[in-house]
Amino acid sequence: MNRNRNRAIWYLFTTMLSVFSISTIRIFDGYNWPFYAVTVNAVVSLLGLLFHIHIAERDLKRPLTIAARILLLLNSVSVFAMIGFSLFILSSQYHNPLKPDAVISSPSEIEPLLAESGKDVLLLETDDLYIYYIDYNDLSYVAGKRPSKNDQDSLMCVAAAFQSTYQLQFNHENIVGWHASEGQLERGKPEKNLGAFTYVNGTARVWDTEEAEEAVQNAAAEGGMGFQQFIVLYDGQRGTHGSDEFRCYRVLALINGRACIIDSRTQMHYDDFINALQDFGIRDALYCDMGSGWNYSWYRGENGRAVDIIGIPWPFSHNWLVFRGH
Repeated sequence: MNRNRNRAIWYLFTTMLSVFSISTIRIFDGYNWPFYAVTVNAVVSLLGLLFHIHIAERDLKRPLTIAARILLLLNSVSVFAMIGFSLFILSSQYHNPLKPDAVISSPSEIEPLLAESGKDVLLLETDDLYIYYIDYNDLSYVAGKRPSKNDQDSLMCVAAAFQSTYQLQFNHENIVGWHASEGQLERGKPEKNLGAFTYVNGTARVWDTEEAEEAVQNAAAEGGMGFQQFIVLYDGQRGTHGSDEFRCYRVLALINGRACIIDSRTQMHYDDFINALQDFGIRDALYCDMGSGWNYSWYRGENGRAVDIIGIPWPFSHNWLVFRGH
């Protein structure tokens, strides 16, 4: 009887760990496949608890009971793998230690600071935001092979369009929406209510949902780049995209006619992030994917050193926006 009680305590422990994983993944990663996987894991752990509470000692050696115990034990051990995954998701929502160049309160302060600093990338902060303002000469949309930190012309690299599923093998169909690179147009997985960003002949622009697909197609025809994403702000007005996740958020925004990247400094609600953007004066902004595994990003810091911002470079991330210098 004591042995059965000890087993029940074990399954109570693993069930509680599973609940922690469910909470972490739900808060920071939403209702994706990891959430459902951990939920199944928790339910089976709970069944293991009930099983060992009610099973009689004399029945433990029956063949079907032995098989059930093995499956329950394997599931309980897998709980620790799920804990590791949830801790990865939790840690991937925190920026690495960063040293902002200045604290600002309005976009008008940026250009003088950039000219004075002589830096390729100016890291600025407000009460709620990190702003990466890049002195770029070109913007590239790269799909397939991850851009290298060793390319000194690359000043910053962030994930761009959504991807439909976790896939190790790259294919354009897994990228959500139309996308174009150096005039080459590709059709990804169709998605409604997407805006777009294009860069053609030195002009960066965010496009509303009604114009987005045609804008990317035209950008390709003119030898430029573009991709589709959710609209966060367009002409100062909030887009239709919403989120109830409490996490770090990121946008590709326009300031002084130039593209830049803006992060929330820490986890926050989506509505609060939009309010922070509007309070700062951002009028046009496109969502950037910050899901776990897609939030990996870096910029060129002091002495040409690449500085990791957040996340881990997992192999299932396959498309990026790259700011390029001379």
